[in-house]
Amino acid sequence: MDPATRKRIEQFAQQHHGSGGRSLSELIETQDSLKGAESQRLRSYFSTECMEPGRDLDAYGKLLAQGNLAEVKADFARRVARHKSTITDGAGESSSQDVVLPETLAAQELYKLTWGPTRVPIYNLLGLMRIIAPGWASQHLAIAQFFIETAKVPVDAPDLSGTQALSHAISTKPATDFEFAQLLYDAGGDVNHRNRYGGTCAHEIVTVWAPQDKSVTARAASALEWFLDHNGSVDIDDNDGMGVRYLASRSKNRIPVLHRLIEESDRKRKELAKKDGCCALCGRVADETMKKCGRCKVARYCAPEARACQKLHWPHHKKHCVKVTDEFSFLGKKF
Repeated sequence: MDPATRKRIEQFAQQHHGSGGRSLSELIETQDSLKGAESQRLRSYFSTECMEPGRDLDAYGKLLAQGNLAEVKADFARRVARHKSTITDGAGESSSQDVVLPETLAAQELYKLTWGPTRVPIYNLLGLMRIIAPGWASQHLAIAQFFIETAKVPVDAPDLSGTQALSHAISTKPATDFEFAQLLYDAGGDVNHRNRYGGTCAHEIVTVWAPQDKSVTARAASALEWFLDHNGSVDIDDNDGMGVRYLASRSKNRIPVLHRLIEESDRKRKELAKKDGCCALCGRVADETMKKCGRCKVARYCAPEARACQKLHWPHHKKHCVKVTDEFSFLGKKF
Protein backbone atom coordinates (compact mmCIF):
# COMPACT_ATOMS: atom_id res chain seq x y z
CA MET A 1 0.00 0.00 0.00
CA ASP A 2 1.42 3.38 -0.98
CA PRO A 3 2.08 5.96 1.80
CA ALA A 4 -0.59 8.41 0.58
CA THR A 5 -3.33 5.75 0.63
CA ARG A 6 -2.24 4.51 4.05
CA LYS A 7 -2.38 8.08 5.41
CA ARG A 8 -5.95 8.56 4.11
CA ILE A 9 -7.00 5.28 5.72
CA GLU A 10 -5.51 6.27 9.06
CA GLN A 11 -7.22 9.67 8.96
CA PHE A 12 -10.56 8.07 8.10
CA ALA A 13 -10.18 5.50 10.88
CA GLN A 14 -9.55 8.24 13.45
CA GLN A 15 -12.67 10.13 12.35
CA HIS A 16 -14.93 7.05 12.25
CA HIS A 17 -13.66 5.00 15.15
CA GLY A 18 -16.35 2.85 16.71
CA SER A 19 -16.54 0.15 19.31
CA GLY A 20 -16.58 -3.55 18.53
CA GLY A 21 -14.48 -5.68 16.25
CA ARG A 22 -11.28 -4.98 14.42
CA SER A 23 -10.05 -1.58 13.37
CA LEU A 24 -10.46 -0.31 9.83
CA SER A 25 -6.74 -0.75 9.18
CA GLU A 26 -7.04 -4.42 10.13
CA LEU A 27 -10.12 -4.95 7.97
CA ILE A 28 -8.37 -3.47 4.96
CA GLU A 29 -5.54 -5.98 5.27
CA THR A 30 -7.92 -8.95 4.95
CA GLN A 31 -10.57 -10.26 2.56
CA ASP A 32 -12.67 -12.22 5.08
CA SER A 33 -16.41 -11.88 5.67
CA LEU A 34 -17.75 -9.12 7.90
CA LYS A 35 -20.88 -8.38 9.91
CA GLY A 36 -22.11 -6.04 12.59
CA ALA A 37 -19.81 -3.17 13.54
CA GLU A 38 -17.01 -4.41 11.29
CA SER A 39 -19.34 -4.47 8.30
CA GLN A 40 -20.56 -0.96 8.99
CA ARG A 41 -17.01 0.28 9.44
CA LEU A 42 -15.99 -0.84 5.96
CA ARG A 43 -19.27 0.34 4.43
CA SER A 44 -18.65 3.81 5.88
CA TYR A 45 -15.17 3.79 4.39
CA PHE A 46 -16.60 2.99 0.95
CA SER A 47 -19.17 5.77 1.26
CA THR A 48 -16.44 8.39 1.53
CA GLU A 49 -13.48 6.89 -0.36
CA CYS A 50 -13.38 6.05 -4.05
CA MET A 51 -10.99 5.59 -6.91
CA GLU A 52 -10.21 8.98 -8.49
CA PRO A 53 -8.70 8.56 -11.98
CA GLY A 54 -6.55 11.70 -11.85
CA ARG A 55 -5.09 10.72 -8.48
CA ASP A 56 -5.01 6.91 -8.44
CA LEU A 57 -4.38 5.63 -11.95
CA ASP A 58 -0.86 4.67 -12.97
CA ALA A 59 0.31 4.64 -16.58
CA TYR A 60 -1.42 1.34 -17.37
CA GLY A 61 -4.63 2.39 -15.62
CA LYS A 62 -4.69 5.57 -17.72
CA LEU A 63 -4.17 3.44 -20.82
CA LEU A 64 -7.31 1.50 -19.95
CA ALA A 65 -9.24 4.66 -19.06
CA GLN A 66 -8.41 6.16 -22.46
CA GLY A 67 -9.79 3.08 -24.23
CA ASN A 68 -6.61 2.48 -26.26
CA LEU A 69 -7.22 -1.11 -27.40
CA ALA A 70 -4.23 -1.22 -29.76
CA GLU A 71 -1.79 -0.31 -26.99
CA VAL A 72 -3.51 -2.70 -24.55
CA LYS A 73 -2.92 -5.52 -27.04
CA ALA A 74 0.70 -4.45 -27.51
CA ASP A 75 1.22 -4.33 -23.74
CA PHE A 76 -0.15 -7.85 -23.35
CA ALA A 77 2.17 -9.11 -26.08
CA ARG A 78 5.13 -7.54 -24.23
CA ARG A 79 4.07 -9.19 -20.97
CA VAL A 80 3.84 -12.58 -22.68
CA ALA A 81 7.26 -12.13 -24.30
CA ARG A 82 8.80 -11.18 -20.94
CA HIS A 83 7.40 -14.25 -19.22
CA LYS A 84 8.42 -16.46 -22.11
CA SER A 85 12.00 -15.31 -21.82
CA THR A 86 12.09 -16.12 -18.09
CA ILE A 87 10.73 -19.66 -18.35
CA THR A 88 12.94 -20.94 -21.12
CA ASP A 89 16.50 -22.11 -20.75
CA GLY A 90 19.45 -21.21 -22.94
CA ALA A 91 18.45 -23.77 -25.55
CA GLY A 92 15.07 -22.13 -25.95
CA GLU A 93 13.18 -25.09 -24.49
CA SER A 94 11.06 -25.24 -21.38
CA SER A 95 13.13 -26.11 -18.33
CA SER A 96 10.22 -27.98 -16.73
CA GLN A 97 7.19 -29.91 -17.96
CA ASP A 98 5.09 -28.14 -15.31
CA VAL A 99 5.90 -24.57 -16.34
CA VAL A 100 2.84 -22.32 -16.63
CA LEU A 101 2.26 -20.84 -20.08
CA PRO A 102 3.54 -17.25 -20.48
CA GLU A 103 0.04 -16.19 -21.61
CA THR A 104 -1.37 -17.49 -18.33
CA LEU A 105 1.27 -15.65 -16.31
CA ALA A 106 0.52 -12.43 -18.16
CA ALA A 107 -3.21 -12.90 -17.49
CA GLN A 108 -2.48 -13.46 -13.80
CA GLU A 109 -0.55 -10.19 -13.70
CA LEU A 110 -3.53 -8.30 -15.07
CA TYR A 111 -5.94 -10.11 -12.76
CA LYS A 112 -4.02 -8.92 -9.69
CA LEU A 113 -3.88 -5.24 -10.70
CA THR A 114 -5.88 -2.80 -8.53
CA TRP A 115 -6.17 0.98 -8.21
CA GLY A 116 -7.15 3.43 -5.52
CA PRO A 117 -8.04 3.12 -1.82
CA THR A 118 -10.87 0.67 -2.55
CA ARG A 119 -8.58 -1.53 -4.69
CA VAL A 120 -10.53 -1.45 -7.93
CA PRO A 121 -9.56 -4.43 -10.16
CA ILE A 122 -9.35 -4.38 -13.92
CA TYR A 123 -12.96 -5.16 -14.99
CA ASN A 124 -14.36 -2.94 -12.24
CA LEU A 125 -12.18 -0.12 -13.60
CA LEU A 126 -13.49 -0.64 -17.13
CA GLY A 127 -17.05 -0.62 -15.81
CA LEU A 128 -16.43 2.61 -13.92
CA MET A 129 -14.91 4.25 -16.98
CA ARG A 130 -18.01 3.32 -19.03
CA ILE A 131 -19.95 5.46 -16.55
CA ILE A 132 -17.44 8.28 -16.22
CA ALA A 133 -16.66 8.54 -19.94
CA PRO A 134 -19.75 7.30 -21.82
CA GLY A 135 -18.35 8.57 -25.10
CA TRP A 136 -15.65 5.87 -24.90
CA ALA A 137 -17.95 3.11 -23.63
CA SER A 138 -17.57 1.03 -26.80
CA GLN A 139 -13.77 1.14 -26.54
CA HIS A 140 -13.89 0.01 -22.91
CA LEU A 141 -16.22 -2.83 -23.88
CA ALA A 142 -13.81 -3.86 -26.66
CA ILE A 143 -10.92 -3.96 -24.16
CA ALA A 144 -12.97 -6.12 -21.81
CA GLN A 145 -13.74 -8.48 -24.71
CA PHE A 146 -10.03 -8.72 -25.49
CA PHE A 147 -9.21 -9.55 -21.87
CA ILE A 148 -11.93 -12.22 -21.81
CA GLU A 149 -11.54 -13.84 -25.22
CA THR A 150 -7.81 -13.48 -25.94
CA ALA A 151 -5.94 -12.72 -22.74
CA LYS A 152 -8.19 -15.06 -20.71
CA VAL A 153 -8.26 -12.80 -17.64
CA PRO A 154 -10.90 -14.16 -15.20
CA VAL A 155 -13.81 -11.81 -14.48
CA ASP A 156 -14.16 -12.62 -10.77
CA ALA A 157 -11.54 -10.32 -9.21
CA PRO A 158 -13.09 -8.50 -6.19
CA ASP A 159 -12.50 -5.00 -4.88
CA LEU A 160 -11.84 -4.31 -1.20
CA SER A 161 -15.51 -4.92 -0.33
CA GLY A 162 -15.41 -8.30 -2.08
CA THR A 163 -17.65 -7.04 -4.89
CA GLN A 164 -17.01 -8.22 -8.44
CA ALA A 165 -17.50 -6.29 -11.68
CA LEU A 166 -20.72 -8.12 -12.60
CA SER A 167 -22.34 -7.09 -9.32
CA HIS A 168 -21.35 -3.47 -9.88
CA ALA A 169 -22.68 -3.59 -13.45
CA ILE A 170 -26.22 -4.51 -12.42
CA SER A 171 -26.30 -2.52 -9.22
CA THR A 172 -28.49 0.57 -9.34
CA LYS A 173 -25.92 2.75 -7.57
CA PRO A 174 -24.54 4.67 -9.36
CA ALA A 175 -25.67 3.08 -12.64
CA THR A 176 -26.87 -0.06 -14.37
CA ASP A 177 -24.94 -1.40 -17.36
CA PHE A 178 -26.70 -4.44 -18.81
CA GLU A 179 -24.44 -4.64 -21.88
CA PHE A 180 -21.32 -4.91 -19.74
CA ALA A 181 -23.10 -7.22 -17.29
CA GLN A 182 -24.07 -9.62 -20.09
CA LEU A 183 -20.47 -9.75 -21.32
CA LEU A 184 -19.23 -10.63 -17.83
CA TYR A 185 -22.03 -13.14 -17.26
CA ASP A 186 -21.29 -14.94 -20.53
CA ALA A 187 -17.64 -15.10 -19.45
CA GLY A 188 -18.55 -16.97 -16.26
CA GLY A 189 -19.53 -14.15 -13.91
CA ASP A 190 -21.70 -15.28 -10.99
CA VAL A 191 -24.76 -13.14 -10.21
CA ASN A 192 -25.07 -14.91 -6.85
CA HIS A 193 -21.56 -14.03 -5.71
CA ARG A 194 -21.53 -12.74 -2.13
CA ASN A 195 -19.39 -9.79 -1.11
CA ARG A 196 -17.64 -9.44 2.25
CA TYR A 197 -20.93 -8.44 3.85
CA GLY A 198 -22.49 -11.69 2.62
CA GLY A 199 -24.83 -9.90 0.25
CA THR A 200 -25.43 -10.40 -3.46
CA CYS A 201 -25.99 -7.58 -5.92
CA ALA A 202 -29.74 -8.09 -5.38
CA HIS A 203 -29.39 -6.82 -1.81
CA GLU A 204 -28.18 -3.56 -3.30
CA ILE A 205 -30.87 -3.53 -5.98
CA VAL A 206 -33.87 -3.87 -3.62
CA THR A 207 -32.51 -1.31 -1.15
CA VAL A 208 -34.17 1.73 -2.71
CA TRP A 209 -33.53 4.99 -0.87
CA ALA A 210 -35.89 7.13 -2.95
CA PRO A 211 -39.04 5.03 -3.56
CA GLN A 212 -41.00 8.17 -4.46
CA ASP A 213 -38.76 8.69 -7.51
CA LYS A 214 -40.29 6.69 -10.36
CA SER A 215 -37.06 6.66 -12.38
CA VAL A 216 -35.20 5.14 -9.42
CA THR A 217 -37.81 2.42 -8.81
CA ALA A 218 -38.00 1.65 -12.53
CA ARG A 219 -34.24 1.17 -12.65
CA ALA A 220 -34.37 -1.09 -9.59
CA ALA A 221 -37.14 -3.14 -11.19
CA SER A 222 -35.18 -3.53 -14.44
CA ALA A 223 -32.06 -4.58 -12.53
CA LEU A 224 -33.95 -7.11 -10.40
CA GLU A 225 -35.67 -8.55 -13.48
CA TRP A 226 -32.27 -8.99 -15.17
CA PHE A 227 -30.89 -10.60 -12.01
CA LEU A 228 -33.78 -13.10 -11.79
CA ASP A 229 -33.68 -13.88 -15.52
CA HIS A 230 -29.96 -14.68 -15.20
CA ASN A 231 -30.34 -17.30 -12.46
CA GLY A 232 -30.19 -14.94 -9.50
CA SER A 233 -31.52 -16.17 -6.16
CA VAL A 234 -33.42 -14.11 -3.59
CA ASP A 235 -32.95 -16.80 -0.94
CA ILE A 236 -29.40 -15.89 0.08
CA ASP A 237 -29.06 -14.02 3.37
CA ASP A 238 -26.25 -11.60 4.08
CA ASN A 239 -24.00 -12.01 7.12
CA ASP A 240 -26.49 -10.13 9.30
CA GLY A 241 -29.35 -12.44 8.33
CA MET A 242 -31.08 -10.10 5.87
CA GLY A 243 -32.46 -11.72 2.72
CA VAL A 244 -33.54 -10.17 -0.58
CA ARG A 245 -36.97 -11.79 -0.41
CA TYR A 246 -37.56 -10.28 3.03
CA LEU A 247 -36.31 -6.83 2.00
CA ALA A 248 -38.57 -6.80 -1.06
CA SER A 249 -41.62 -7.95 0.92
CA ARG A 250 -41.00 -5.34 3.60
CA SER A 251 -41.19 -2.57 1.00
CA LYS A 252 -43.98 -4.04 -1.16
CA ASN A 253 -46.47 -1.32 -0.16
CA ARG A 254 -44.08 1.38 -1.37
CA ILE A 255 -42.46 -0.51 -4.28
CA PRO A 256 -44.85 -3.36 -5.19
CA VAL A 257 -43.12 -4.11 -8.49
CA LEU A 258 -40.10 -5.72 -6.78
CA HIS A 259 -42.28 -8.15 -4.83
CA ARG A 260 -44.30 -8.97 -7.96
CA LEU A 261 -41.15 -9.75 -9.94
CA ILE A 262 -40.03 -12.22 -7.27
CA GLU A 263 -43.46 -13.89 -7.20
CA GLU A 264 -43.44 -14.23 -10.98
CA SER A 265 -39.94 -15.71 -10.90
CA ASP A 266 -41.03 -18.20 -8.22
CA ARG A 267 -43.95 -19.28 -10.40
CA LYS A 268 -41.75 -19.80 -13.48
CA ARG A 269 -39.17 -21.79 -11.53
CA LYS A 270 -41.82 -24.03 -9.96
CA GLU A 271 -43.17 -24.82 -13.42
CA LEU A 272 -39.67 -25.51 -14.67
CA ALA A 273 -38.92 -27.76 -11.70
CA LYS A 274 -42.03 -29.84 -12.42
CA LYS A 275 -41.31 -30.06 -16.15
CA ASP A 276 -37.55 -30.48 -16.51
CA GLY A 277 -36.08 -30.07 -13.05
CA CYS A 278 -33.82 -27.21 -12.08
CA CYS A 279 -31.32 -26.05 -9.49
CA ALA A 280 -33.16 -25.20 -6.28
CA LEU A 281 -31.10 -22.03 -5.84
CA CYS A 282 -30.43 -20.46 -9.22
CA GLY A 283 -33.09 -22.11 -11.40
CA ARG A 284 -30.74 -23.42 -14.08
CA VAL A 285 -32.26 -26.31 -16.03
CA ALA A 286 -31.18 -29.65 -14.61
CA ASP A 287 -28.51 -31.65 -16.45
CA GLU A 288 -26.38 -34.71 -15.82
CA THR A 289 -23.83 -32.76 -13.77
CA MET A 290 -26.32 -31.68 -11.13
CA LYS A 291 -26.28 -33.22 -7.67
CA LYS A 292 -29.20 -34.05 -5.39
CA CYS A 293 -29.34 -33.06 -1.75
CA GLY A 294 -27.85 -35.97 0.19
CA ARG A 295 -30.48 -35.59 2.91
CA CYS A 296 -33.85 -35.27 1.16
CA LYS A 297 -32.77 -36.67 -2.24
CA VAL A 298 -35.15 -34.19 -3.89
CA ALA A 299 -33.57 -30.75 -4.22
CA ARG A 300 -31.10 -30.48 -7.10
CA TYR A 301 -28.08 -28.22 -7.33
CA CYS A 302 -25.45 -27.21 -9.84
CA ALA A 303 -22.22 -29.18 -9.65
CA PRO A 304 -20.18 -27.81 -6.71
CA GLU A 305 -17.08 -27.34 -8.87
CA ALA A 306 -19.10 -24.97 -11.08
CA ARG A 307 -21.15 -23.02 -8.52
CA ALA A 308 -21.71 -23.04 -4.77
CA CYS A 309 -25.51 -23.26 -5.13
CA GLN A 310 -26.06 -26.00 -2.54
CA LYS A 311 -23.90 -24.30 0.07
CA LEU A 312 -25.60 -20.95 -0.48
CA HIS A 313 -29.09 -22.48 -0.38
CA TRP A 314 -28.62 -24.66 2.70
CA PRO A 315 -29.62 -22.00 5.31
CA HIS A 316 -32.96 -21.71 3.48
CA HIS A 317 -33.36 -25.34 2.41
CA LYS A 318 -32.60 -26.88 5.82
CA LYS A 319 -35.86 -25.46 7.18
CA HIS A 320 -37.81 -27.73 4.82
CA CYS A 321 -35.35 -30.56 4.14
CA VAL A 322 -36.59 -33.94 5.36
CA LYS A 323 -34.16 -36.83 5.69
CA VAL A 324 -35.14 -39.88 3.70
CA THR A 325 -34.40 -43.41 4.79
CA ASP A 326 -34.57 -46.81 3.18
CA GLU A 327 -36.70 -48.00 6.11
CA PHE A 328 -40.37 -47.26 6.69
CA SER A 329 -42.72 -48.33 9.46
CA PHE A 330 -46.28 -49.59 9.57
CA LEU A 331 -48.14 -50.18 12.83
CA GLY A 332 -44.90 -49.81 14.72
CA LYS A 333 -43.03 -52.38 12.61
CA LYS A 334 -40.07 -51.34 10.47
CA PHE A 335 -39.65 -52.66 6.94
